[in-house]
Amino acid sequence: MVKTRIFFLSEENESIDRLEDVLSTLKDDYEFIRNSNLGEVAELFRRFFPAITVVDLDSKFSEALLQQLKEIVPRERFLGIGENVANLDSFEKSFFSEVLNKDRLNSEFMKVINKLKNQFNLNFALDLAMSKIVGHSPPILQLKETIFKAIRSKGATVLIQGESGVGKELVAEAVATTAPKLVSVNCSAITESLFESELFGHTRGAFTGAIADHKGLFEEANGGSLYLDEVGDIPFSMQAKLLRSLQNEEIRPVGSSKPKKVKVQIIAATNHDLEKESRENAFRKDLFYRLNLFTIPVPPLRERKEDIPELVNHFIRKFSFSQNFIPKISEQALQELIRYDWPGNVRELENAIHRGILMMNGEELMIADIFPRQIPEQVKTANPKKWLGVSYSVFEELQKEEEREYLLAKIQENNGNITKTAEALGIARPALYDRANRIGLSLSKRPKENSKE
Repeated sequence: MVKTRIFFLSEENESIDRLEDVLSTLKDDYEFIRNSNLGEVAELFRRFFPAITVVDLDSKFSEALLQQLKEIVPRERFLGIGENVANLDSFEKSFFSEVLNKDRLNSEFMKVINKLKNQFNLNFALDLAMSKIVGHSPPILQLKETIFKAIRSKGATVLIQGESGVGKELVAEAVATTAPKLVSVNCSAITESLFESELFGHTRGAFTGAIADHKGLFEEANGGSLYLDEVGDIPFSMQAKLLRSLQNEEIRPVGSSKPKKVKVQIIAATNHDLEKESRENAFRKDLFYRLNLFTIPVPPLRERKEDIPELVNHFIRKFSFSQNFIPKISEQALQELIRYDWPGNVRELENAIHRGILMMNGEELMIADIFPRQIPEQVKTANPKKWLGVSYSVFEELQKEEEREYLLAKIQENNGNITKTAEALGIARPALYDRANRIGLSLSKRPKENSKE
């Protein structure tokens, strides 16, 4: 168990002695030190790295010292205690998270400490979640700002939209930072016959094989957040039941006549255009409106290529065999990776770097390590000059044309078998149909397959 560290910035006095006595009885939860030596405080503070600092306001420590300590641990919480905290100056009012009169310490100190501890832990968890979303490009800074707004919405339904591989699950984890728990489910991985039971649970004897009561995911997530990944793949027959549960905040397990109240924040994610599908009656309009309360669009990697060097270095560190030797990537390889459009987004880049680390022979990561079999034509022939004067709409259509040709070639390579084609591409079968539909390729009208799926 990680202990909460508390730093007492104070000279010797009876009030601090009593507080230390209280904390001494909670050694499993807290550790603390005290110091007031101006020549030692900063270095000791840096090594101790506290979550909370208790400052004796009657000792009159300088603003400069307090600011220095704040810079060492930016997320740290400061508690000021004094004989008369009603007379704080403007700096002290803005600097301290909480203040207490010394005559209230016995009754309120631990209550305030627990509050500050929870604030620190929450900020730490949020920093950790945000650090997993790598990049500093304008689209990523905008994404992080939108995530903060979603967190401040305090439980509002969130819909995360983006292509496969952009990192929607990381966004969901960040949004759910303040939730007591996060339960996740990939909707495309549940068969239609089991969907209701998985989401809402079932009672013993509800169907063949139901030998005991089973809690559904809604009930598991009660009081927290439920992440519905690939929500666009929910069977149409189940969408009305999901909508009813969201509206009434209750579920009815399969085989039960009694509803159960549940309080769950829904965080949904999809690579579908649900607005378009709702217009085409492929997705329920009322469910779309319910999910579309707070939308977070996640940009594809091709729209934030300035993040590629940072992402590459992040994945190199992640997959290196030893922390004592972190290989570098050649400048030529890096530039070629930046030119490539990464249709599989960050996931494709991550897998490419992982493969390169496994394949490399020297001390520098080369493009031949990353693409050992065949360098994508886009990397080999990329020439920014040929795009001069080309409108973005024309560019998008050219992209779709190339992707159509690529998918058709892959389907032919797998003898027309869609399931094997999806496996070869490393994506789910529904995702292949979805990608084909987005680029105007109808797989339902393809020539008869040479082998059964």
